[in-house]
Amino acid sequence: MQAILLRSGAKQVELADVPDPACRNGQVLIQALETGICGTDREMIQRRIVDVPPGQDYLVLGHEGLGRVVETSAGQDALKVGDLVVPIVRRGCGRCNACKTGHVDYCYTGRYTERGIHKQDGFFSTYYADWPRYLVKVPPELEDLAVLAEPLSVTVKASQTALSLLRRVKFGGSYSQPGKRERALVAGHGAIGILGTLLLLEKDFEVFVLGRRKSGDFQRSLIEQLGVTYLDATTDQPTDLVAREGGFLLILEATGLSEITFQLANYLGRNGTMVLTGVPRGPKTFQIDGNTLMANIVRTNQAIVGSVNACAGCFSKALEYLAVFRQKYPQMMSKIITARYEPEQFEKPFAQKARDDIKVVIDFRTAPKE
Repeated sequence: MQAILLRSGAKQVELADVPDPACRNGQVLIQALETGICGTDREMIQRRIVDVPPGQDYLVLGHEGLGRVVETSAGQDALKVGDLVVPIVRRGCGRCNACKTGHVDYCYTGRYTERGIHKQDGFFSTYYADWPRYLVKVPPELEDLAVLAEPLSVTVKASQTALSLLRRVKFGGSYSQPGKRERALVAGHGAIGILGTLLLLEKDFEVFVLGRRKSGDFQRSLIEQLGVTYLDATTDQPTDLVAREGGFLLILEATGLSEITFQLANYLGRNGTMVLTGVPRGPKTFQIDGNTLMANIVRTNQAIVGSVNACAGCFSKALEYLAVFRQKYPQMMSKIITARYEPEQFEKPFAQKARDDIKVVIDFRTAPKE
């Protein structure tokens, strides 16, 4: 079968023939329909560092999948042939309490694997086999959007994490003032940032988006059509808003850039929470005012917390939100997937992200079915 993979030390990905997956007892065989390209994929290519599965010299990339069950095995009755599914990314260690209870994203031992990222092949292949506990069933009417479930699941978990911390500063059912619509800042407007913006609007925040695009830009225009305030990091001064109105109660970081992330703490309001979703790779050294950062966190009860991918429950919730977003924001949802490529066209989308791209996917529907 065909697979898009990265070999250890290679400078670029390749489309290669690899063995068909074995469907073990209790697993199902899935025909890939769509797989999304993520910044993580491009970072592994740029760094030439890849965590290959044991016994292989390559890793099949791809952790944002959508597929259809084409074969089942004995030992499972959760899925049937024809079901649409999205797979979750992380696979638990099987030892700690978090993994044993289905919360593999909170693995205590660190002995997990991640499909398409860490020691287990991903979903840029014609077929893949998986366990039903790592698969979430997709309603047929969401087939055209379901590949977005993985990035949206990231924001679902991140918002759950932030709101759980914010409960400690919610008194009598309100935060700063009864009836006030609290402010949230989303840093970055790739797929995670845009989907996070929609999610925070659903939770009734007054949302601002921080980026570097000028007026009239494609992505900025999409965001502003939601009634969201866009802050241009190259000209606007969010610190002025902080001084005038007290900052943001919630900040969602979706840039993956550490030099920007630690400046975001300056925009947190009193009792605010910032949740980080980006995973930069490789060393990066820069200077920050550590005393002020530490003093503000302590004196104003701020919290900065990380949130990595998600469990099956967050994927299920993401699919529910996709249905809501389609109904409420049809124009936005029709434009988040900006391009689809056949597997043979893989070189262009992996080489460099185009300026207007939000989410690009590889469509495996035309791949040879051997």
